[in-house]
Amino acid sequence: MSRETRKIQRVASAVTAPIVGCAGLYAAWTAASWWLENPILLPPPNSVLTALVSIMQDELVGDILASLHHLGVGMSFGVTIGFALAVLATQNRLVERLVDPLIELLRPISGIAWIPLAILMFGVGETVPIFLIAYVSVFPIYINTVAGIAGVDGRLINAAKVLGAPPSTIRWHVILPSALPMILAGFRLSLGVAWMTLIGAELIGGNSGLGWRAFWYEQFFAMNKNLAVILVVGVLGFLFDGIIRLLQARLLPWSPAQSGATT
Repeated sequence: MSRETRKIQRVASAVTAPIVGCAGLYAAWTAASWWLENPILLPPPNSVLTALVSIMQDELVGDILASLHHLGVGMSFGVTIGFALAVLATQNRLVERLVDPLIELLRPISGIAWIPLAILMFGVGETVPIFLIAYVSVFPIYINTVAGIAGVDGRLINAAKVLGAPPSTIRWHVILPSALPMILAGFRLSLGVAWMTLIGAELIGGNSGLGWRAFWYEQFFAMNKNLAVILVVGVLGFLFDGIIRLLQARLLPWSPAQSGATT
């Protein structure tokens, strides 16, 4: 089989698989709505899509922008802190002994568990989701960066030393590029948990965003609009993950995982 034929098959599979999946979801959703015979509890997909078009022309765009603002600010803090702590922990044994137990102690605690405390500290508003997103974003990037740096081939470091490279050059041009696949994987995981936490935090402790809007519609039993917001949440999460995967493929063509996916 030629390379062009394999490429066409990959593109066709990438296009048709989501279409088939969406068609299956649509059919199952329609059947479940018909079986329940309660459009308030579970409106049919046509009603939800109509509501989506309606709210997209009204308030939903502002809520999407608010959620993206919360996500961007929170992840900027969380990923920066997690990455910095990981780099320091891999360079200094004392820092590792101080930070690693704290990370392992806090990591199992869901960000949602901190919502009551966050509301008491910051009040209901955009600070709550930003704080919680920053919190949950720290752990995946920290763990993956530490694992990536620890897994760098020692022969590469020794070769750079033999060639007379200073420690800063080895750190930035040997160690970090070698650890980049794990770092980007950690960023992808951070984005996933941050997006899930964002919706819960906005729903309970926010005053804007997609989570807050979904809760608003639920209060008025507008379940078609509520499900439309939930649908937007899923689509945006899918798009974000796709962007990260595309970034991985562009930046890491030499990575074994990427080469296996693209050959």
